[in-house]
Amino acid sequence: MTGRIGLDRVGAVAVITVDNTRIKNALTQQMARDLGAVCEEIDADASIGCTVIQGAGGTFCSGADTSTWAETYGDDPLSDEAYADTDEMYGSFVRFGELKAPTIAAVRGAAVGAGLNLALAADLRVAADDARLLAGFLAAGIHPGGGFFTLVRRLAGREAAATLGLFSQEVSGREAKGFGLVGVCVPDEDTEKTALEIAQHVARDPLVARRAKRSFNLETQSTPLPWAAALEVERGVQLWTQARRLRHQREQA
Repeated sequence: MTGRIGLDRVGAVAVITVDNTRIKNALTQQMARDLGAVCEEIDADASIGCTVIQGAGGTFCSGADTSTWAETYGDDPLSDEAYADTDEMYGSFVRFGELKAPTIAAVRGAAVGAGLNLALAADLRVAADDARLLAGFLAAGIHPGGGFFTLVRRLAGREAAATLGLFSQEVSGREAKGFGLVGVCVPDEDTEKTALEIAQHVARDPLVARRAKRSFNLETQSTPLPWAAALEVERGVQLWTQARRLRHQREQA
């Protein structure tokens, strides 16, 4: 088995499963392509109001499948093929991060290297208390990739970026919540259930969820909008949702 990206549906929630348990859900190039295709499918379905990404068998993702990458990088890591494969792998994470509806990563077991990048691409991380978050790039003699420093700094600040990316320190889910990298921390066995419950709450109205995600992205980029500008960005959409809610209340009365 070479690994697969599963896609299931629970009500208005899409559930993506990274499934390559033979090597702790490491991602192959084909899995990266499949992740991009699954994201296209989710975006095309306006009835989906949230997406949860999880790993099979109690582990999130141990990174890229080094055995398949060795074939690409073995002769010339600066080859056109190597560049294209790197773009494809990290591009699939960007594509996941750009999903129109909110996204949640349910992190159990290990999230390592590129697997941690994938978790960071989500809008929210629900992690097990004892989950293992480890960049590991420099420890393996590799420069961090996929915009790792930018992602971590945006989520949890410079100190977290240094701890994880520059000094390759491993942190638990509980520790990651302490400095803001994880939003919700629960016992291991409750991780996926909790992520799904949160997702179902926001997905009740997919249209509003997708509009809120759009504003969220605009306002929480690396360079924050000034508060006055954020008010302008939100104003029209917020008024629209207020009017829509009142209309629905009248229709149900």
